[in-house]
Amino acid sequence: MGFYYISLGDVVREQTKIRGLALNNVNLGSVMVALRKEHGPQAVAKLSLKVFPKDRELIVVDGIRSNYEVDAYRSICKVRLLAIHASPQRRFEFLESRDRSDAPTSRTDFDLRDKRELEIGVGNAIALADEIISNNSSIRDLIQKTEKIVKFWLEEDDSR
Repeated sequence: MGFYYISLGDVVREQTKIRGLALNNVNLGSVMVALRKEHGPQAVAKLSLKVFPKDRELIVVDGIRSNYEVDAYRSICKVRLLAIHASPQRRFEFLESRDRSDAPTSRTDFDLRDKRELEIGVGNAIALADEIISNNSSIRDLIQKTEKIVKFWLEEDDSR
């Protein structure tokens, strides 16, 4: 849809590499928390701003974990927050199927990851999102719902 894509997970992965750590669930979680302790709750978002393109109007940021991060973006541009929610079982299945080195290796590890993310504020970001989509059905359904919302937002912005 013409958006430039930035992944906050990629930012954390890069910081993990810089620290000389393996890209696994434990290390990425530790670095994610450490960045926020060392540099404040907006740390990951602020790091992502270094790669924000100056020539693009439409940017999608994947992996928001707190309202502090949303505020970091709001300080420089208009923000719409779309939360995509899925049941814990469904999210665990997604992470397993991606077969990435940083995926939780067990349901217990996944639950610890969820707890860590809730502690930094992901639940608040979801609760205060402009829209929330359920991702418990097909990818096609998710894409259709997402496109409908984004098109509405773009049309709404164009009419102002």
